[in-house]
Amino acid sequence: MALPTPSSIDDLRRFVESERSARGRDRMGERTLAVLVDMLARPGPAAVQSISELAAHNGVDPSTLTRLGKRLGFNGFAPLQDVFRRHVSDTQPFYSARVSDLVSNPGVSSVTSALQQLARNECQKILAAASSLDERKVGEAVAQLIKAKNVYVLGLRGTYSVSHFFGTFLGTLRDSVTVLGGPGFPIASELARIKKDDLLVAISYRPYTRTVVRAVELIKAEGTPVLSLTDAGSAIELAPKQGVTIAVDQPYYFDSALAQFFAAEAILMAVARRLGPKAMLTIQRREAFNKALDIEIS
Repeated sequence: MALPTPSSIDDLRRFVESERSARGRDRMGERTLAVLVDMLARPGPAAVQSISELAAHNGVDPSTLTRLGKRLGFNGFAPLQDVFRRHVSDTQPFYSARVSDLVSNPGVSSVTSALQQLARNECQKILAAASSLDERKVGEAVAQLIKAKNVYVLGLRGTYSVSHFFGTFLGTLRDSVTVLGGPGFPIASELARIKKDDLLVAISYRPYTRTVVRAVELIKAEGTPVLSLTDAGSAIELAPKQGVTIAVDQPYYFDSALAQFFAAEAILMAVARRLGPKAMLTIQRREAFNKALDIEIS
């Protein structure tokens, strides 16, 4: 009899025990089972590493992890990884688990090899993000960013860097863009300025910032559209009538951030192309003020 889809680490451990005692053609292959055993032995890395990183660690193709997820009753790898993410969230600090795996990685023997591995991992994540971005949703996001009377961009803590990047360059393409959460600006007062014909761009990746999650809930309740840049199954994922979610299902930390910036770049590029000459006029006006104030050094 087939076991129900696992919902916890304990369920996955019971599945491994069942497979080890099973016989016959329906038994999971040893190599695939070994991947699951490794993930259970390293729940921290299993929760935060990309599918490519986990596959490389186990010496298998990423498709093996996708098949593993489906074999367990999920529709792919991401729902299986969510089991580990919930477990780590409940039992282990995200940052400690992430750094612990980095400093204890036996496959990195020098600064050069560490840099090369980081470059390979980030390239794989960018390619994965590029292939997973929903062109229709990007188009909907662009339409919202152009239509809104005012655009407010909110990302706090580690993701403030993404929000500042996105908001700053969006402000060179269209008028009335404000990056929220700067020093000396209380969030409550900033959010109170947002009206129904505006747009809130909310940015948060696991582990989510409670203030951003709450802000999205409040703005949705006001009937104002929201564009969220986040990961799959996010706390700020939106229903279709509430706005648009652009998901990049990659861990976000100091060793894993380029995929999220790539998604922001892709949206900005699409906005520029959609605005066309109008974007050029906005940029030229900004450049004229930069020159008059002697801000930039060539």
